[in-house]
Order: sequence, then structure tokens, then C-alpha cells
Amino acid sequence: MRDYETMFVFRPEDEAYGAGKQLLTEEFGKAGVVISKEEDMGTRELAYPIGSETRGHYHFYDAQISPDRIAELSAAVKLMDPILKSLFVRK
Repeated sequence: MRDYETMFVFRPEDEAYGAGKQLLTEEFGKAGVVISKEEDMGTRELAYPIGSETRGHYHFYDAQISPDRIAELSAAVKLMDPILKSLFVRK
């Protein structure tokens, strides 16, 4: 397990944010991710439009993830409709 910082940008609507966070929690559980810190950064303007969205709800995780699970998680997150963008960075 290695330490990673992950950032997710959800659709700004409360329902989409809640649904996306639930999907992400389930996916983290399947992958055996250990979350050490979680921070809701709120809704902010995007630097550039993503589709028709100009705002996004940002959420940060400080987590321990097995390196061989990163590609799997990244692919699964890309298929989740409530998530606009994601980033996994090794600490």
C-alpha cells in the first residue's frame, strides 16, 4: 500500500454529489482503499467548462491504495456519471 492524494470533481447538484460519493465509497471498499483523511472542499467555479458544467463540487481524499489498483479505480471512476474529473497523485 502506498500513500496517495486523490481529488474528485462531482457535478454541483446535491443529489449528484451524494450519489457519486456513495458510488465512490463502494468502489473504494472493493479495492481495499484505506482513507486517512477526507475533506469536502465545496462547490467552486471550474477553470474551464466540462461538458455543459461550469461549476463542480470538489472532494479530497488522503488514502492508502495498492499501486496495482490505481488503473482499475481510475477506469471505474471514469464510468461514473456524477464524477466530472478525478486525479490520483502519489505522495
